[in-house]
Amino acid sequence: MNRSRKLKHTKQEEMQANRVLKMLFLALFILALVLLVSFSFFA
Repeated sequence: MNRSRKLKHTKQEEMQANRVLKMLFLALFILALVLLVSFSFFA
């Protein structure tokens, strides 16, 4: 019982980590787009 509970917990942590990574990559992508646009305006 303890092992399955631990396994479930790690699965939940993995899902949360994936969500955080996706958000981080999305934020970096948006930042890169903003920088590109701003450089094209001020160049």
